[in-house]
Amino acid sequence: MQARLASRVNGRYPGSSLLTRRRGHGLRLGVALLGGISLLSWVLLVAGRTVLAQRPLLNRWSSPALLRRTARYSPDPSRRRQARLVLAAASGSPDEQLYWLARQAWGQRRGLRTEPSVVLALSAMAEQRRGQKGAAEAHWHSLLRRFPETPASADARYWLGEPGDTLHQELLEQFPAHPSSLASALTTAQTAGPRQLDGALHLARWGPRQVGSEYLLANLCFQQGSQLPTAAAAVLANALLQVDNPVAAEACQSGVAESGSATDDPWPAIRELLLQRSWSQAQQALARAADPPHLTLAQAVRLDFWHGFVQQQLGQHEEAQRLWKGVTRLAPWSYYGWRSQVRLGQVSWPSPLQRVPPRSPAASLGRTRRDDAVTWLWNTGLEVLAWEHWRHWRGAKAPQDLDTFWIEGQLRLAVMDPWMGLEQLDAASWNRPAHEGQLLTLEQVRHPIFYGQTLGAAARRYGLDPALLLATARQESRFRPAQRSVVGALGLLQLMPATAAQLMTNTSVPAEWADQDLETQLLNAEINADLGARYLAQQLRNWRQQPILAIASYNAGPGAVASWGMDGLEEQPELWIEAIPYEETRLYVKTVLGSWWAYSCLHGTPCFSSTQQALGEATR
Repeated sequence: MQARLASRVNGRYPGSSLLTRRRGHGLRLGVALLGGISLLSWVLLVAGRTVLAQRPLLNRWSSPALLRRTARYSPDPSRRRQARLVLAAASGSPDEQLYWLARQAWGQRRGLRTEPSVVLALSAMAEQRRGQKGAAEAHWHSLLRRFPETPASADARYWLGEPGDTLHQELLEQFPAHPSSLASALTTAQTAGPRQLDGALHLARWGPRQVGSEYLLANLCFQQGSQLPTAAAAVLANALLQVDNPVAAEACQSGVAESGSATDDPWPAIRELLLQRSWSQAQQALARAADPPHLTLAQAVRLDFWHGFVQQQLGQHEEAQRLWKGVTRLAPWSYYGWRSQVRLGQVSWPSPLQRVPPRSPAASLGRTRRDDAVTWLWNTGLEVLAWEHWRHWRGAKAPQDLDTFWIEGQLRLAVMDPWMGLEQLDAASWNRPAHEGQLLTLEQVRHPIFYGQTLGAAARRYGLDPALLLATARQESRFRPAQRSVVGALGLLQLMPATAAQLMTNTSVPAEWADQDLETQLLNAEINADLGARYLAQQLRNWRQQPILAIASYNAGPGAVASWGMDGLEEQPELWIEAIPYEETRLYVKTVLGSWWAYSCLHGTPCFSSTQQALGEATR
């Protein structure tokens, strides 16, 4: 015991210090090893997330090979389904669609993402196209049971129900602005009976811009305006004012379209000074008009072009060139952008369009960065469903800001409503602040190609520039073959039946249309394009290939144009156009010339230098 006690030093046995040190070293080694493993795991996790984040997005612009590879072999089920949805959207046949959609309706709705309900809706529509009514109804019932609050369920209620029944009543109440609701209301409003007015009022409140609504509401006001209940007449009149039909609105509610507001637009007075060649006074008026800080792009480029024109007449050539260069930079794809480049000696007429694609390529939706169901559906290629989601989300609200005009106009083009879509896109372009200038992507969307092969073939047949025929169709009907004007003009290029009858030959009408009446024939895009191209080519020959006179004649008639005289047309064509006595024709000529130039620039030969292009893109 004494020996053992003696061997203790400071209360420790010999060797305990070494043992403790070894144990401490092992503990530190274990901690270090554990920390290293944790650090490595964290690095691998971050690296994995980085790799996953860098995977290419799967959308309508992805390569078919990537989509097919991902759809079959990706370990990520969400990416597999996204790839299959894109492939289904691009499929040309219902059988191919169903192949890609098979077994993809798993999961629940996650926030704004609605993949399962979309899969079920697409599957139901594909089965309908195949004529399999029972299979389609099974998908619709599954969609309605699992996802009753999604916009896609509105389609299920529409297809499973009938106007007036419980399902359609639910549809109108829960999704009042959804296109399926508006279609149900339109059917009800077109059917004589006690619920006809209810259908019309639903359209007036939730969809006055729906295709077919304006015509129906206007007819109702003209036929029954004085007999309608006061409250109902007020709703109908307000809807008609929203679509700029004051005459029909007045038929429903007397006095509603009266406006005592005087315009403060300085342009009419400036135009008179220009026509009188009062250059000094015009210069002063233009300078005053350019002072307000909130000029729109349309106002600014018109004022600057004419300011340059007046400066040229006053001998201020350098100032004129400075102003025209500014217009070229701000609005290179416009009528005034073209005339500015002509005045600068850079171009003369638009370059002929060599190739006309059948349709415009798909573009991104608007310019705002949005991450919602509408954007996802659009990028997936499901344009109709994107439109339905947009209408449900927007409700009865009309677009207010310019970017919303852009988005809704683009969606309307995608669902074949170019009449309202192009109007909204024009508003998005010309009402934007002057300093922004034209935006390349917006101008590309604003000058779409519909019936490209039909119009291109007709133009080549008669020696026309296809871009000119596209511009004429855009202005005449906004690419609507069924368009009818108030004076009786019909179809894609708005031909009067009497004029068409004179143009027809044995080759004008395909054999399968030969037994149809003339009006029905003119509503066929191919027949109308052929006759319209022939008439425009005829006007060009009559006016010795002078496009301005031919375009004016297409709108006002060659007799009217002949009565205006040709003085100054060659030297100052812009002033000759401003002297056209018909306001409609004046605007028509400038619009068609501007669109002709834009189609040539955007789908053919670029109309600006790389420096100008960089300046234009810098404003986006």
